[in-house]
Amino acid sequence: MKKLSLLAGAVLALLVLPARAQSGAALLQKAEALDRANQFEAAQTAYNQASRAFAKAGDLNGQQKALGELAALDERLADQLLKSAGAPPAPAPAVPVRAVAPARAGVAAPVRPVAPAAGPAGDATQPLAGSVAGGRPVGLFFMSRYLMALHSLEKATYYFTPGGQVFVNPTGFSASSLASLPAGQRGSYTQAGSKLTVRWASGQTEDSAVEPQASTFGWSMGLFLAVRPFASAQQLVGSFEGGNSVSLGGGSTAVVSGLAFRPDGTYTRTGTSSISTGTDADGTAHAGASGTCTGRWSLNGWLLTLTSAQGQTIRGVAYPIETDDKTGQLTRFYYGSMAYKRL
Repeated sequence: MKKLSLLAGAVLALLVLPARAQSGAALLQKAEALDRANQFEAAQTAYNQASRAFAKAGDLNGQQKALGELAALDERLADQLLKSAGAPPAPAPAVPVRAVAPARAGVAAPVRPVAPAAGPAGDATQPLAGSVAGGRPVGLFFMSRYLMALHSLEKATYYFTPGGQVFVNPTGFSASSLASLPAGQRGSYTQAGSKLTVRWASGQTEDSAVEPQASTFGWSMGLFLAVRPFASAQQLVGSFEGGNSVSLGGGSTAVVSGLAFRPDGTYTRTGTSSISTGTDADGTAHAGASGTCTGRWSLNGWLLTLTSAQGQTIRGVAYPIETDDKTGQLTRFYYGSMAYKRL
């Protein structure tokens, strides 16, 4: 009788646990159906519900998939908002591919130029790659979190140092660069059991349970993915596009950015932005702009530097966040508060 009771309990556990995961899977299917039907706001809500359901069930892989779909929808929404506002779209940057003639007997084949492996030194200090050791995060992480009030997917870089400090969206990793971050983006963190507490320099405290897996963890309604630097600058060669959108009340803001990196170290960057504001019951005010610039690019560790033809330099943290399982090709990377997808 005792053995029968134990068996029944084991079967019940097997039935209950998948039921939680299935709720996330069912919500994900619902979101994808709404997405295909172009019911974007409803799809956003369903993707967020799926993400929460997966998180509650401890399925961070499912949560990552739901947030990935939400990020892709965010990019399409940005495109849609730009079109509805009548903003002139910037042409997608193209990377010209030169044909290479077959090598003749006794003649060496021409060598394609290789993307620059390193640029200006910038910050000599390099952070650790992200890891979750013993349930404790250390190193660099890509964070994504859906903001229901803004109908937007928040994306950010978190740097957890081994010494117990945390920084959000650092622009460099030297002591001076980290210290110059706003007080709300730097602080200290402690962990007691499964609870991680951050005390920001602004005086605010944020705490939540940590839900760790091999290379990800959930905390404060966000999903944190451990990231590593690019293995080679060559990974970035190609054309990419990213977009962010925010909706609040009757207004919306959308930004779409395109980046094309060439093997010879040159780049083209395109950008389009739009602001739509509800003025009254009869109409809506729109404003938008677009532009293109060219220059040279370089990668040094975690830092990607763009130097325009006019000599203006933009340097930011960049890293891969997704690669093709079959080919190993980079498909998504993060740079300048935006996730870019290969075209």
